[in-house]
Amino acid sequence: MDSYINRMQEKENLCLAYMQKADDVSAANGYAPSKEECVYLQKAATLRYEMAQMSVGEERLYQQRKVQELNQRIKNIVRIINPEKYREVQEGEAEARKKKAAADTKKSGGAGGVASQAKQETVSDAAVESWFKEAPKHSFADVSGMSALKEQLRECIADSQLNQLKEYLKMKKLHSYFFIGPPGCGKTYIIEAFAHELMDKNYKYISLVGSDILSRFVGEAEKIITRLFEEAEKNAPCIVFIDEVDGVCKNRSQPMLPEYAASLTTAFLTGYNRINNSDKPIIFIGATNYPNQVDNAMLDRVELVRVPFPDQEARTFSFEKHFQSIIQLEDGFTFGEMAERTDTYNYRDIQRLASKIKTMVLKDVMGQYKKESDALEALKSGMYRLTREQFLKAQEGCLPTPKEDIIRELDEWEEKFKRSMDE
Repeated sequence: MDSYINRMQEKENLCLAYMQKADDVSAANGYAPSKEECVYLQKAATLRYEMAQMSVGEERLYQQRKVQELNQRIKNIVRIINPEKYREVQEGEAEARKKKAAADTKKSGGAGGVASQAKQETVSDAAVESWFKEAPKHSFADVSGMSALKEQLRECIADSQLNQLKEYLKMKKLHSYFFIGPPGCGKTYIIEAFAHELMDKNYKYISLVGSDILSRFVGEAEKIITRLFEEAEKNAPCIVFIDEVDGVCKNRSQPMLPEYAASLTTAFLTGYNRINNSDKPIIFIGATNYPNQVDNAMLDRVELVRVPFPDQEARTFSFEKHFQSIIQLEDGFTFGEMAERTDTYNYRDIQRLASKIKTMVLKDVMGQYKKESDALEALKSGMYRLTREQFLKAQEGCLPTPKEDIIRELDEWEEKFKRSMDE
């Protein structure tokens, strides 16, 4: 319960901060509507929507009303500063409603008005260039634990090299995955390691974060999504990774979904259908902490990959990376013991604990040796060593984040989703 309240309060505070920024921008412009004001309101509306999905009863109704109010304010601004875009959005919404009423549209097969209109406009080449990433520095060799998942991804890499055989067998060349799991479980890290391995096979690597796409002005996010899938098709073989994918492919069946979010989902699914129909060697990966917020039409098209919290082997490896060759341990104290004492920690918890220990060591070693050069030599030589007592003291002041609620929500969602697939 405390975890739920904390998450709601955090989102509420951030939402109010965005609304205050929108008001400040409006005041600075003499209360004339502006693009910047609209961007802040979009961020606030997205947070309100997320709070509505987390709530029940009167609290949900309250959040839904707030979403409506923000949607209306956004539409009023767009109508004034960009009448043409406003008409496009209105036409897109009408078209989307018409298609939905006519049929399921194969869960988004046809392009909505906004998405198709967006194709007529352009995203700068400089922006597109920034989507293409260099090979991540870490590979599977740097990922501890997750043996079954690494084996699954290695099989995907092997399959990706068999294009002629797959063509003969009439198999799709597109691989699609959704990595799901709580924050801090290492989803992004292993995906980047996967990208590293694929780039050794001459794959290009495109990577975006959903929150970056969402920060764009009304209509511009659809252009980015459309161009993204166009670039994936043009640059095959490639891997496309979208982190926080729940932000750009929201579940359209949810009540009170912001209108621009529904349009963005339609654009996203239309773009995905493009690479699916192109039959080119593309590996698409989305990552999310909240699969229940992703549109079911997308979930039907991908392989779900549940990423677990780090096991003892992975936690041991993580502590070694933080401290090995930097701080020696007292006799009888090991990185394995650190892992045993941090059973409920994720990678972020370990990072925070390691930072706290280093801060403690910095203060302690300077207190003992006074001169920085002497303190540094003591650490390098092993004259100064980290003790079990110091570790436990740091741990007392650096408790792991609560995880029970989000784990339960993921378990319940996964069980419900599997049942729906079996029906």
